Amino acid sequence: MLLIAMVGAGYFPELLRAQPAKGKIGYLHPVTINPNHITFSVLAGEWRRLGYVEGETVLTRSGEGDPQRLPELVRDLTGKGVGVLIAVGAQAVRAAASGASSTPIVAFDLETDPIQAGLIRSVARPGGNVTGLFLDTPVLAAKWIQLMREMVPALDRVAFAWQPSAGRSQLDVALRVAENLGVETTVLEFSVNDDFPSLLSAIAGPKRTGIIQLSGPGITPVAEKFVAAATQINLPTLSFLGEAARRGFLMSYGPNQRDYFPRAVQLADRILGGEKASELPVERPSKFEFIVNLRTARALNLVVPPTLLVSADEVIE
Repeated sequence: MLLIAMVGAGYFPELLRAQPAKGKIGYLHPVTINPNHITFSVLAGEWRRLGYVEGETVLTRSGEGDPQRLPELVRDLTGKGVGVLIAVGAQAVRAAASGASSTPIVAFDLETDPIQAGLIRSVARPGGNVTGLFLDTPVLAAKWIQLMREMVPALDRVAFAWQPSAGRSQLDVALRVAENLGVETTVLEFSVNDDFPSLLSAIAGPKRTGIIQLSGPGITPVAEKFVAAATQINLPTLSFLGEAARRGFLMSYGPNQRDYFPRAVQLADRILGGEKASELPVERPSKFEFIVNLRTARALNLVVPPTLLVSADEVIE
């Protein structure tokens, strides 16, 4: 009774805090560790909740857009004794898998087929030092095309906006799905540093083209610039990230970021708690969100079908 009273009165405040961290997490992003970046922001909220502290038990590194720096950063993190490494994006995952063979890796890779790439043996039992978050691209690609066709009935073709640095896995699957659906496609190669008005003018013309932006690190910070250039030449846009629709994309369909992204930290925490990466199943998203931006629809002179409005999880007025 005395202990209960003392806790209620504010004694033993450590009992009310998050448990202390079990080791060090390394975080590697190929582009940015800006606290306002959606991936960093969501993951940071989770590792703080679990008792980790940036600069002490979480060490963060960024390639700042230069993939050649990633192997060096992997060596830096492993040399500082991280017990698990969260690697974001295909380039960072490849660098980690090559340079940290004895360190458990939580991949945050929404572009790669992990079995095809040789990162894991199976989704249920990865079997090596890599587990993490990966997407089921065939299902998503079919949904993206369906939504674009429904939003733009006069659609002639789909342009897949693709970052070569992400690897071809996601692109090849999307192209194959489009072919099976009888959809004409073109590929728009881009990087986050491109001149978007000049780049997108290459696909403007008589064909009614919708842009489906495939996933890749560093997209969110440039979403507004990308969609402004696309809207200027009447190109509807769709992204897999909800944050992109909130920043102006016409639509988004993909995993709920605030539900799915923290799982990377949860996996890292479990590994530091003694579980093996080889035995932790890959985490697929269980919740998806569909967002429609009515402001962008009006700018494109599009009337959003009622069926899409009804099915949307969020409508931006």
